[in-house]
Amino acid sequence: MYVTLNISNSSIRILAIKGRQVKKWESTDLMAGLVRDGLIMQPEAVGEVIDALFKSTRIPKEKVIISLSGLSFTYRFVSLPRMKSGLMEEAVQRAAKKEISLPLNELYLTWQPVPGPEDEQAFFVLGVSRHLVDAMIQTFRVGGVEPYLMDLQPLALARAANRGDAIVANLEPECYDIVIIANGLPTVIHTISPRGEGATLDDNIHRLADELTKTVAFYQSSHPENHLSPATPLLLTGLLATEVTTQGLLQAEIEYPIEPLIPALEFPSDLPVASYAASMGLALKKIPQKPVDKGNGVHFHDININILSGKFRKPKAQPVPVRHVVLVALLLIAVALIYPLYQGKSQLGAKNTDLESRLSEVNREHNLANLVAEETTLKEDTISEIIASADNLTAVNQSILSTRGDFTDDFQLISSALPPKLYLTSIEIDRNLIKVQGETDNVFAVIDYVTALETHEAFSEVRITELDEAILIINETDDSEAIQEDSSTITFEILINKSVSKDIERE
Repeated sequence: MYVTLNISNSSIRILAIKGRQVKKWESTDLMAGLVRDGLIMQPEAVGEVIDALFKSTRIPKEKVIISLSGLSFTYRFVSLPRMKSGLMEEAVQRAAKKEISLPLNELYLTWQPVPGPEDEQAFFVLGVSRHLVDAMIQTFRVGGVEPYLMDLQPLALARAANRGDAIVANLEPECYDIVIIANGLPTVIHTISPRGEGATLDDNIHRLADELTKTVAFYQSSHPENHLSPATPLLLTGLLATEVTTQGLLQAEIEYPIEPLIPALEFPSDLPVASYAASMGLALKKIPQKPVDKGNGVHFHDININILSGKFRKPKAQPVPVRHVVLVALLLIAVALIYPLYQGKSQLGAKNTDLESRLSEVNREHNLANLVAEETTLKEDTISEIIASADNLTAVNQSILSTRGDFTDDFQLISSALPPKLYLTSIEIDRNLIKVQGETDNVFAVIDYVTALETHEAFSEVRITELDEAILIINETDDSEAIQEDSSTITFEILINKSVSKDIERE
């Protein structure tokens, strides 16, 4: 039996599977603030909830596979020349150091070979922040659980989909996961946060559709030789996917046909598959996949990594080749045979050796003195460069600190002038220019907003650079007939030039 635990900001879901059959599942709520954005803030409290969940379900704490919704990560696909397996680990780490901008000593790094060119070896390399994983381990130890494996939720979703080509969208209240599977390989993984408090389901579906479009466009530009077909299915999972209107709202904004994600497992009919798709994908880490042929003949290639291996990896002892053992034995025999001759020659040349050793000692001391002098010069040059760099950094830091209050003042001016029913979606502020983007249902609200901004002496010029109207068609039905209503949304962009006098005063 394998057990999976999937932790999110608001709940913990447990699922037990034996063979290919789901035996038991359950979920429990978490208090707000215990988990936030992929980080367990209070391991003691969450660990106690995990312990209570195991006790209430009577599921054994064995072979527990874990994941955390919204976990921050970085990944790369790297290609290396073909080489011996003993050299592969060091080569992958060197390649990761070049490709990943974050310091590797702050990440737990793990990787897996993936299909690539015949003359090269390709790898999927994943890095997860150490403090996020350590908090997970601490939490499970409090709950009396020894984690068996740890996986990334988007990879578990791709495994549950088991498709050659597909787009997976997982909609949870705290984050949306997007995975593009192309040629049987999870190629693009993207996680976004939904809009904040006050946003409606329509708002978040619109945001998801926009991010889906951008993610697919990124894939298409990166793989011009292998574009996604418009018939590629969009597999919808997650708690929000169970909403009745979700699929219809999303289908109205994208071209890809939406299908439910059904893992290749046996499960009772009352199991909410959309909510437990990631948990079932975790369980499939240790269960052989059944090929799913959807017509293109491309089979799914699973990226089945264990994040914990990056934490507990130990250097592997290299076996000594047999030929080396034989060579050493022959050398020992040869030494034993020629040692008497060598000893006699050494005695005859003792005086000559003594003189040569004295000369060598004098030369060594002379060379050492030269090396010390060169090293001292290099250290002095390095120290000078470090001092110069530190002075530059200090100057930059002072410049940043001197103007840190400007952005707060500008933001307060922009926010205070907002009229009712006008919402800002983006604010970009630099030293001389502010760009504001937003949405409203009335063009005059934008004009009122610009008029209010122009009254501030801090702004020298305020102008509208974009003003678009999007028409949304909403179908509603009652008992007698269908009613179609139009709803419009005004999107706008405003550029604000700051007053020169204000910049001079700040300087």
